[in-house]
Parts: sequence; structure tokens; C-alpha cells
Amino acid sequence: MNAEWAVVCAEPGNTDLVLKWLREGGIHLWDGLTMGGLAEVLAELERRDRARGRAHSDRWLRVLLERAAGEGAEALLAARVVVQAMVPGAMRLTRRLQAGRDYDETGQVVVACLFQVVRRFPLRRTSGAAANLRMETLHLASRELRAEGTDYDVLLYPYLDEVLAGGPADDDPAETVWQNILGQRAVQAGLLRQGEVADGARGELIELLVWAVEAGRMDSDRARVIADEARAGAQRAGVSAVAWRKRRSRAMRQMRALAEQWAQAA
Repeated sequence: MNAEWAVVCAEPGNTDLVLKWLREGGIHLWDGLTMGGLAEVLAELERRDRARGRAHSDRWLRVLLERAAGEGAEALLAARVVVQAMVPGAMRLTRRLQAGRDYDETGQVVVACLFQVVRRFPLRRTSGAAANLRMETLHLASRELRAEGTDYDVLLYPYLDEVLAGGPADDDPAETVWQNILGQRAVQAGLLRQGEVADGARGELIELLVWAVEAGRMDSDRARVIADEARAGAQRAGVSAVAWRKRRSRAMRQMRALAEQWAQAA
């Protein structure tokens, strides 16, 4: 993806064309400043997204999505810029949908689905462009992988159908769906209790433990011990401070190694 993006950025005229579309849509970049290349255009848009929020990303994404819905080389260019902007989200979806598969093979499915979603994005939706792109990509990619026998699709579909039926959401619907899926998988692995919600840092720990158990990198009993210790937290359930520090250090060593393996697998 990055190698192909470098070729797109180097193509003469691409930067000027994308900037022209953005200006026509009311998005003005580099007023009075030196204009950068296409990669810099995307970086500047993302910087403004962080500063101004979803309303800004909705505006410029919609400008490009409208172009991507057309035909010919210009539509493909607009779609490719949007796909590149969504690459970090596509990587997260790939990791989450991998479920024991080869990462690259899963990633190919996710990226192909993302491109389809960009090209046929429902322009009637007026807000949450990035969130809806992630949601539709998750929906389509999960169906593609389901045809190949993904074993947790029974968990995925009820949530997908419920969220999609509700139309665009204020929050990120793909993240909402994933948290429900993760919760079910964590309950099945004995890492969460039924009805228990893990968010923030503990939620990230649970997601890593679920991956480690499913990938065969950690024994399920050990994962449950770590999850229980995280639940107990500072209360320590009567364990002495010295013993608790030893437990925590041992768990931290294991989780640090797992985090490195997780990053390498992605």
C-alpha cells in the first residue's frame, strides 16, 4: 500500500487535482504557504482533523467520496486518497478480523473491501464519514471472511445488523460492534464475567489476552489469572504488598513479550 501510494504521489498533476477538488468543496490548504505534495496534503488534512474534530473530516472526506463515486481515472484517484487516509483503521480491522489467519491475506481482504466501500459510499449519509467507512468495511470484510469459514461470525452478525439498521451513529459504530464482539470472546475465554465491561487500559489488556489465548501464545489458565489480578487492582484481595509486586512484575514481563509478538504479527 505504501509503495503504491508513493507512485500515486509522484504522478504529475495529482496533487494539483486533489487540491482543486478540495478548494471547490470549501477546503483551503496552505493559504499563503508553500504547497506540499499529495502526501503532505493528506498529512495536513489529518492534522486539522485532530485539531477540529469529526466535522472537518466529514467535509473533506465527503468532497473526495463524491468524486470517487464517478468513473474514470479521477474517480480512482479520489478513492485512492480516501483509502490511504483509512489505512490505520484498516490495519486495526485486519488485526481484529485475523482470528488465526495469515495477517497479509486478511489485510488483502480488508483493503479490497475498503476500496469497494469507498467507491460506492452512500452519499445520502451526511455525517460520520470515517466511522461509516469503517463500519461498512467491517461489515463487508466479515462477510468475505465468513465465506472462508471464520469461526466467530455468529458473534459478529447480530451486532452488525443492529448497528447498521440504526443508520449513522454519533459514535464510531465499528468500535461499538468490536467491543461487543471482544466482550463475547473474552467471556468465552473466561477473561470477563457475563455482563462485565472492560474499557480503557483494562480493555486493551483484555484484547491482548484474548489474542494471546486464541493465537496459542498463552495458556488460558494463565490469562485468566492475569485478568483476575487486573480486576482485583489495588485491593489485592489480602495479598501482601511484596507478593503483589512480584505477581505484577511477572505479569508485566509476560505482557510486554506478548505485546511485542502482537505488534510483529500485525
